[in-house]
Amino acid sequence: MPIPVACPSCGKQLQAPDSAAGKRAKCPACGNVFAIPEPVHDAEEVADEYGVQGGPGMDSYGVQDLLDEADRMPPPTSGPLRAPSMASGAGDSGNRRPCPMCGEMIVATAATCRFCGEVFDPTLKRKKKRRASGDDDTDLSTGDWVIAVLCSGIGCIVGIVWLIQGKPKGGKMLGVSLLFAFIWNVVRFAIEMAAQN
Repeated sequence: MPIPVACPSCGKQLQAPDSAAGKRAKCPACGNVFAIPEPVHDAEEVADEYGVQGGPGMDSYGVQDLLDEADRMPPPTSGPLRAPSMASGAGDSGNRRPCPMCGEMIVATAATCRFCGEVFDPTLKRKKKRRASGDDDTDLSTGDWVIAVLCSGIGCIVGIVWLIQGKPKGGKMLGVSLLFAFIWNVVRFAIEMAAQN
């Protein structure tokens, strides 16, 4: 039974023989080299997220002819594509679905992909984003203090932008900048009064 394959680069629908599973093939339309996934047996045919189903209407190019050429090519060095692992479908009894990022078969209720690390659960995604941002979003750095003290107008603008972005240090930057803007105006006024006398 042929394996329906969609080129991840151009979306061209192809069919590959069962013997090509796990090998790399070259798309005849765009020349992109990608891994042919393992066939899913005893599964219900479901439309993918774009509403495209495999079937007799797909173009059937000579993927087998392209396999020999693609096997001689070096593996791709970037991107989320990877050769499917033999363990991805073996020994698991739960419902499985392909990861939307890397295409590997994962448990349907998985919160993260064990292959590419993509996070699907919104709560975990927020925690991961917060952890990645670290303390940079809560405390002012030395450069931030210099801008707030010496360039209060610019500091106010930066503080407002950070508040819009939801960074906690935006309020601190805006407050410190407004305080020093007031202080510099008082100092300027005092100097002008002293100069007039």
